[in-house]
Amino acid sequence: MIRITNLKAGYAGREVLHGINLDLPAGSMTAILGPNGSGKTTLVSSISGVLSPLEGRIEIEGQEVKAYRPRELAGIMAVLPQRVDPAFGLTVKSMVMMGRYAHGSGFFGYDAEDERICTEAIERVGIGHLSERSVAELSGGEFQRVLMARTVAQQARIMVLDEASSGVDVAGKIELFDLLKSMNRDGATIACVIHDLNLAALYFDRLVFLRKGNLVLDGSPAEVMTEENISNVYETSVAVVEHPRLGVPQVLFSPATD
Repeated sequence: MIRITNLKAGYAGREVLHGINLDLPAGSMTAILGPNGSGKTTLVSSISGVLSPLEGRIEIEGQEVKAYRPRELAGIMAVLPQRVDPAFGLTVKSMVMMGRYAHGSGFFGYDAEDERICTEAIERVGIGHLSERSVAELSGGEFQRVLMARTVAQQARIMVLDEASSGVDVAGKIELFDLLKSMNRDGATIACVIHDLNLAALYFDRLVFLRKGNLVLDGSPAEVMTEENISNVYETSVAVVEHPRLGVPQVLFSPATD
């Protein structure tokens, strides 16, 4: 579904990613992890076609990402970037409706089916009570939920998300990742940048770790979330234990001591 071959990418000629090779099959659910500055957002920007590779190829369903027209690509892949500025003057419902861009004919071309899909997306993300509010009035966490609802409304086969739960409280994170897991079970291919190692282990079947622009770990939580691996990637001492109910690995951090 997504094939990345020898990807080198960066900005103004400065290479950030160094020869990434990665296949994300249809129906997979992959977490992209790593320290700040390791290249996670650069990878998402490259997959989405926002950033052109310095070298290598990115294929979406067998075709290079750069060969797709924007609306065509939007019909296949929904992208939630790390930073989105609130569109002042838009209501929550109007912003979520933008997710139907690939299916309608523009802001004034949406039909009753688009309305139904957007209303359903708003309810699934738990922001029905905000539907008529201006996005300029929302908290950071509320706005992040709006972006998630817009992504859901797009109904794309592939979802690529950069910190989908940024600014969302603990209960909200669980709700959002429950939703992503449900959509994955329904057939969506999901790749998500996430900083929370423990949530990644709870929800994702595959964990991919970047460090200094290189892919350094790739496997199931049980395979890659060891004390040695996590300590090496993040350059800090950790303990890894089993979740008492689910049996998946969980990482414990300790404050530095003198």
